[in-house]
Amino acid sequence: MLKEGLEELAAGEQVTVFTDNETSLKNLVTYLKDQGVEAEVTSEDQVFTILTERPADPVTHTDPADYCETGVIATHYVVCIKSELMGEGDPELGKVLMDTFVDNLKLQEELPTHVVLYNGGVKLAMKGSSSCSSLSELEELGTRIMLCGTCIDHYGLQYDIGVGMISNMVVITETLASAGHVIYP
Repeated sequence: MLKEGLEELAAGEQVTVFTDNETSLKNLVTYLKDQGVEAEVTSEDQVFTILTERPADPVTHTDPADYCETGVIATHYVVCIKSELMGEGDPELGKVLMDTFVDNLKLQEELPTHVVLYNGGVKLAMKGSSSCSSLSELEELGTRIMLCGTCIDHYGLQYDIGVGMISNMVVITETLASAGHVIYP
């Protein structure tokens, strides 16, 4: 409703929003910052008043869901793979299980936002890997494939990468920390 209200106003005209919900307040203020306008927020008797104005630039069209933090655990998830093998025991079986797991990720109703590969897991993204094509399909569907650069260097695989982007531990840590949940096969 705030987006619609801003679109109806002329640049510089003001709008006032009332909410009694702190989560809504946070979401609305974040939306306004992304639109390039500041919000003046006051509170009285557990009711928040947001006073703002229409930005000079046209209102950016965004997905309202991006600003609807509800406190509920997000369905977005990250898959973090640290080995070419799934489980312990027979290495041949572990390889078959991992290949099948990676291949089946693309069949999920909700795809992972990222697949993070580190340590021996980076080998899954190499040109000759049996999982490379499955990871490529996931990437084409919008999943980001992230490879640990330190691990790529350690194994000497810089020239064998078949899919994904080299990343660093700062970005990997941020990705894992901001995920709704992380899956480790």
